[in-house]
Amino acid sequence: MFRGLYTATSGMMANNRNQQILTNNLSNANTPGFKGDQTVLRAFPDQLITAIENGKKGTIVPQNIGTLTTGVYAQEGIPSFLQGPLKETGNLTDLVLMDELLPTNPETQQKGSMVFAVAAENDEVRYTKNGSLTVNTEGFLTTSEGFSVLGENQQPIQVGSTDFTVQDNGQITLDDGTQGDRLWIGYTENPEQFVKQGQNLLRWEGAPEAAPQFIENEALLEGTGSFVKQGFIEQSNVDLTRTMTDMMTTYRGFESNQKVIQAYDRSMEKAVNEIGRV
Repeated sequence: MFRGLYTATSGMMANNRNQQILTNNLSNANTPGFKGDQTVLRAFPDQLITAIENGKKGTIVPQNIGTLTTGVYAQEGIPSFLQGPLKETGNLTDLVLMDELLPTNPETQQKGSMVFAVAAENDEVRYTKNGSLTVNTEGFLTTSEGFSVLGENQQPIQVGSTDFTVQDNGQITLDDGTQGDRLWIGYTENPEQFVKQGQNLLRWEGAPEAAPQFIENEALLEGTGSFVKQGFIEQSNVDLTRTMTDMMTTYRGFESNQKVIQAYDRSMEKAVNEIGRV
């Protein structure tokens, strides 16, 4: 059997998966707080090809010819947590977590990330970067998908109306001047351990000790003062131009592998219909 068929087929499958991820990025280009995924492609293990030759006195002498690549696969899609551009809305319920002000890890040369905590289905704690919030009919602060935003004590926050202010550290002041709850804002140095769950929610899949921890004071972020910016939303960090270019490149890769399979198909057709008659 032609080994190239398997290699070309795996290439088509990897390009198809990459195209799906790019399409999802493109469809969420206008979703506040959305983090675009990057596809990680990995090659299957190479195989060593060895020819067996007869040596002197009936001995067998192996001779290495080289390696054979067995294809590629799309291992996973990893979100990029680079901060997207900010858009001023003037709405008091729109909040941005200022990741761009976070210190850079000297070991990884990367920034960490801050997240809001929300109560998802079955009251499970999940995280989100989408700060486009709203106030429901009962006066509780929720995400645009309807999930309750959690405060410092991991309880839903009641603000009463949309006339409230948020201080730099997440403390909420109500319209009558009284102090409300404080937003639960978590920080982690390893945002790549988040897994997307849908509806702009993130689930932590890393080690429990590395999970996002509540920012109690400025010392945790080495003096970074403004955690939150009110009246703004963080737009998607998807680069439309690059995404469209990557989609065209992926399509061409899929098409090239398709032509390889068609060439093998024609070769097998000749082998069956013409060589077979001989």
